[in-house]
Amino acid sequence: MAQLTAVYYVTDSEDGLEQKAEKMATGMTAKPWIEMPEREKQESMAYKGEVVSITRDEEYGQGSLVTISFPVAYEVPDFPAILTTTYGRLSYEPGVKLMDLKFSDDLVKRFPGPAFGIKGIRELLEVGDRPLTMSVAKGAIGRSIDSFHEQMLAHAYGGIDIIQDDERLFEHDWTPFEQRVPAGLAAIAEAAEQTERAPLYVVNLSGKTFELKERAREAVALGAPALMLNVYAYGLDVLQGLREDEEIDVPIFAHSSLTGMVTRSRNHGISSRLLLGRLMRMAGADAVLFPSPYGRIGINMEEALQVAKFLREESPAHLPAFPIPSAGIDLASAPSVVDDFGSDVVVNAGGSVHRYKGGVKEGGRALARALEKFSS
Repeated sequence: MAQLTAVYYVTDSEDGLEQKAEKMATGMTAKPWIEMPEREKQESMAYKGEVVSITRDEEYGQGSLVTISFPVAYEVPDFPAILTTTYGRLSYEPGVKLMDLKFSDDLVKRFPGPAFGIKGIRELLEVGDRPLTMSVAKGAIGRSIDSFHEQMLAHAYGGIDIIQDDERLFEHDWTPFEQRVPAGLAAIAEAAEQTERAPLYVVNLSGKTFELKERAREAVALGAPALMLNVYAYGLDVLQGLREDEEIDVPIFAHSSLTGMVTRSRNHGISSRLLLGRLMRMAGADAVLFPSPYGRIGINMEEALQVAKFLREESPAHLPAFPIPSAGIDLASAPSVVDDFGSDVVVNAGGSVHRYKGGVKEGGRALARALEKFSS
């Protein structure tokens, strides 16, 4: 039987913690009632969660780490079922935070993981070991498709490696999907005649959930070289479904929008390292944007490094994915991103590129200059 182990940070006092942990284990799985026939009790108890350990936490805070093992009755790669089992009812409990989920080898292999990962994205860009640069097509909301084309052109001439649609650029009359993708690709092709290099254009995928696969297929048919999904607006299983569709054969960038509502509390919710690191990678993200530790909305450095670790650590089942710490990164702090996260990172400095005194093109070039010392 496949096994799933959950690690919780619990801020209750040590008094009664063993009893609380046992209630967590049984309440989330099998909890036979007194009147149940003995045979049925035994059948039910075979799938009861088991408290593995309770230890005082010396690093994260003043609480305890409670580790519970959950047998998985059927080996189905189903994130909604897994999260409901491990944190569904517990999400109502104050002072309980889900820190990590660890999967047995037979279970983790049932999830797809990245199709391209770090190596595949580097190959698409023909860029070796240096950190990649990224900017966002900001200011496109409410403006014409011609304006969008000009902005994409400036990014491409500026030497940016990855140009991403704003995550709030949805389906509007001014930049409809069917025009936006060709306009972006035309700008990249135009600049490539002079620069002899083509950035990766990441197209924001939006719409109603049950239309997303068809929208993604349309984007790929239009030539979209990569897609972006606001994963937690839709769900991990939607990301997994896109990844497993053979017609959607491009890298998928995962955006962290909305995760703050469950990650920000130190004592409640789900950790960033789990939501943005381990689970995003298992579901199939090739790269993940998450709040950087350098800006006002960012997560702390320790947690950000844990996200990157979970995305890139060695795994026999899944390719490593690119971490993209985002928000609050300017040209002065861009080298610190590489110092802190290593060279297998995407430096996303969209706001600074746009605000640069010489405009977007010069902003892109300035970002490349800021990272020159990391070029091989």
